[in-house]
Amino acid sequence: MARNRYPIHDNFRAACRLTAPLGRGLLGIGNAFLTLMPKGMHSDSELTINRIKILSTVDGEDFGAWIITPRMGGVPRPAILFIHGGGFVFKAAPYHYDLAKEYARSTNSVVVMVDYRTAHNNSYGISLQDCLDAWQWMNAEAMNLEIDTTDTAIVGDSAGGFLAVKTVLSSDIRPSKLMLVYPVVDCSMRTCSMAEFNDTPVWNSVSNKKMWEYYLHGATEKSLLDLTGKELQKMPATYIETAEFDCLRDEGNEFAMMLHKAGVLTTCIRTEGTMHGFDMVQHSEITRHQIVERCKWLRK
Repeated sequence: MARNRYPIHDNFRAACRLTAPLGRGLLGIGNAFLTLMPKGMHSDSELTINRIKILSTVDGEDFGAWIITPRMGGVPRPAILFIHGGGFVFKAAPYHYDLAKEYARSTNSVVVMVDYRTAHNNSYGISLQDCLDAWQWMNAEAMNLEIDTTDTAIVGDSAGGFLAVKTVLSSDIRPSKLMLVYPVVDCSMRTCSMAEFNDTPVWNSVSNKKMWEYYLHGATEKSLLDLTGKELQKMPATYIETAEFDCLRDEGNEFAMMLHKAGVLTTCIRTEGTMHGFDMVQHSEITRHQIVERCKWLRK
């Protein structure tokens, strides 16, 4: 087992030495490092990969997105908008790019991975608006991308899960599926796991509080745990995956129960021996199993 006071699986020993650095100065260094890290985003025999720019409908600035298209299989094909995590303030990590490519390969889907502008150095709502613009763009370009608009998904992990839910709520274009992996849900931070896990590795309630300060910029946000039944019914079939030793665990599980009670077809997977961001450890059999399960669900 991992050497910390929580019985996290030994697969994640090295990752358990990490905790997200959320000091403002460190964010700049961290994002510079993530930008320079190899992403492996180049076309190969299985995937065609291109980077594009999308124009913001709010401020006229552009932001990036990656288009990952399987070379094999018939068209039109399914499509996925992939919104990476990172506390709203970090760029995508190398494992996010690997996940995006795996989702494309294993589900024969066009994946649009949005490189949204981070919250700490942009005004409130910009990160969400970039995701919403990317979703609208993907659907508007359906013919050119050769995608089937009746088979689309929005996938988000961690803070990307919050942005994914808000994208669904904010758009008049409804996806077929919504996948949330250890999602950020509750800005009120009122759950038992949030109170309990203030020192878990990678992410904890101390990090979570700082994250919301960066995202909100003093604005008021409604917790997704306070959504009405009518709002919840806007959600498509939803998959939620939570990690055992994660301050976000209970809000993810509670959101799944709320969706189920609202009549939304909901799958909730509660992984054990895991911490937040466990799938950064790609060689783990737990990670590999969960990625297979996610792709199996997406293919349904």
